[in-house]
Amino acid sequence: MTQTAFLNPTRAAASTRTGTVAGERFLVLDSWRGICALLVALFHFPTASTISQNAFIGSSYLFVDFFFVLSGFVIASSYGDRLNQPEQVARFALVRFGRIYPLHLLMLAAFAGFELLRLMLPQLHGTGAAPFSGGFDLGSLLANLLLLQGVGFEDQLTWNAPSWSISAEFFAYLLFAGVVFVAGARAWIWFVAAAVTAPLFLLGFSTHHMDVSFDFGFIRCLYGFSLGALLAWFQHDSIAGARQALARSGPRMDWTLAEIVMVIVIVLFVSLAGGNDFGIAAPLV
Repeated sequence: MTQTAFLNPTRAAASTRTGTVAGERFLVLDSWRGICALLVALFHFPTASTISQNAFIGSSYLFVDFFFVLSGFVIASSYGDRLNQPEQVARFALVRFGRIYPLHLLMLAAFAGFELLRLMLPQLHGTGAAPFSGGFDLGSLLANLLLLQGVGFEDQLTWNAPSWSISAEFFAYLLFAGVVFVAGARAWIWFVAAAVTAPLFLLGFSTHHMDVSFDFGFIRCLYGFSLGALLAWFQHDSIAGARQALARSGPRMDWTLAEIVMVIVIVLFVSLAGGNDFGIAAPLV
């Protein structure tokens, strides 16, 4: 059963995955994943230079939303019709947990080891914060172990700060699985509701525009994830058809020009919207 069959269950018997998004790998998304990851890394890189002062790099935190949309698209394409039974939901949760938690645990262990070293060698922290204090206290360590650091349980970024996105995304996975299991063919209604209410919530309650993490990170993630899921849900077959048509037609200059224009628009948007409420449109862009 494809996503189209979800929207029109009577077509389920005639539907197959041949030629659909779920049966293909979007290699170009791998390239964009790498580019966006590097831009987010540059944003986090602590340096006083023309690079960090650049408006585009200074607002590149918005590329985190690319990953949320991408996750929603990939997960919905791959699992949208494979969460019909409780055991399928349980397996999905276990697989997603296994994909993100080992590296998260390894990084936590590294941070905790460094704090232990600071505790044993006081000269390492000098006049700075005491070991296991502030964003590195034991209570926050427990929250991080439980993947709660990005869903509103913390009052600041703690331990491995960027891991708030892993926390938010993991609970988005669980919510997705629960909604698809319970709502079935009507799950898209819940995704629409999330995609509409989440940005309104951020507009109303965020004092940092789209730059939310430990506080409203889950809402931010749910916004992008839902848009990605909807894209897969409604365009599951048409995207694959368009890709096949483009593959048959071969390289075309007009598509190359369109890509260049798209990149220019994205650079301008990120540069101008990172510090204001227009940034809330990032998942749409």
